[in-house]
Amino acid sequence: MATLPNYACVLLEGYEESPDFGVLRSDMDNSVAKQRPRRSLPIVTRSVKIKVENKNEKALFDEWFKDDLNGGSGFFNYVDPLDGQTKQARFVSGVIRWTSPGVIWIAEAELETIG
Repeated sequence: MATLPNYACVLLEGYEESPDFGVLRSDMDNSVAKQRPRRSLPIVTRSVKIKVENKNEKALFDEWFKDDLNGGSGFFNYVDPLDGQTKQARFVSGVIRWTSPGVIWIAEAELETIG
C-alpha cells in the first residue's frame, strides 16, 4: 500500500468532508417518504489541500502520483489532520489541481475513503 510522502502535508485549512450512505428515498402518496441507506459504511469525500515546499517536492509528488498510484487511481495511506488517524484514501477521478506556483505549491483535490 502506498503512503502519502512525508514531505507532503494535508492542510487543515479548507478541509471538508461529506459522508454518503447512498440513501434511497421513496415518495409516498399520502405519508412521509421512506428512506433507507444502501451502505452500512459511508463513502466519505474529503476536500483537501496538500502542501509541498518547493518545485523539487512537487516533481517528486507528481512522480509518486503517476507511478505509485497509477495516475491517481490507487489507494494510499495518509494521516487525517482532524483526528490524527491513518486512513486509506484515493483521489476522486485521479484529479489534482496545483495552485500557488513558485516556492510553495498547493494541490487541491478530493479524496474518498470508506467509513
